[in-house]
Amino acid sequence: MGAAAGRRDVDTIRAVVLLGCAMALVGVAYGAMTVGVGLPVWVAPVLGVIVLAGSSEMLYVGLATATSPWLALPAALLVNVRHVPYGMAVRRYLGHGRTRAWRSHVMNDESVAFALAEREPERAKRTYGLAGIAVLISWPTGAFVGGLLGRGIDQEAFGLDAIFPAVILALVLPALKRARMRPAIVVAVLVSVPAALLLPQGLGPIAGLLALPLAVWRTRDALAQRAGEEGAAGTGPAVPSGRAEDGADG
Repeated sequence: MGAAAGRRDVDTIRAVVLLGCAMALVGVAYGAMTVGVGLPVWVAPVLGVIVLAGSSEMLYVGLATATSPWLALPAALLVNVRHVPYGMAVRRYLGHGRTRAWRSHVMNDESVAFALAEREPERAKRTYGLAGIAVLISWPTGAFVGGLLGRGIDQEAFGLDAIFPAVILALVLPALKRARMRPAIVVAVLVSVPAALLLPQGLGPIAGLLALPLAVWRTRDALAQRAGEEGAAGTGPAVPSGRAEDGADG
């Protein structure tokens, strides 16, 4: 039992380290993109520490420089609406007092996903904190490095401008395996790709957000189903189960 728990700890640490490396790589693309649109090097790492929400930051930077900061701000805030169900899903892993403040700050896609992948509450709480700290360190660090690289070299020649869309594609492809996410992804693609061709620069991603309610709706059902299962198993509060997910993940 002890050896098995030790192996799981090692696996968790390995996964967190890989997560940090991946986030640093995406941060490099983000930092390069930021200086590429004319912003100072410090903007990306400062936003990375204070906001700590990669998709929201990148959307804001892209739209603010292409259109208007007043149009970019609500779009960036809308992207972070997903943190509401995130907070409901991981509230028991946030702790209390000052601990709750910093653990809420490191709430992001990765820390939530890592925590919800664990079945044991204590392990899930520990994994949530480790993943959150890994992102908090690696994301702004990568953004700073990307800013320096983007200022000193030709981004197109070195392919830095291709990292961000490549990473987004890499993130989307695994989600296609999840039945509950497919409708939202398909709708987002059908809307955002023509919008990117027809609308002013930067508005394509906003048009794709029209699929967000569909994703939230399907995710809410999945979270309700899981909470019901944990409640029945005695590891969490029982809540009414929503409609069963129409396909298995993975």
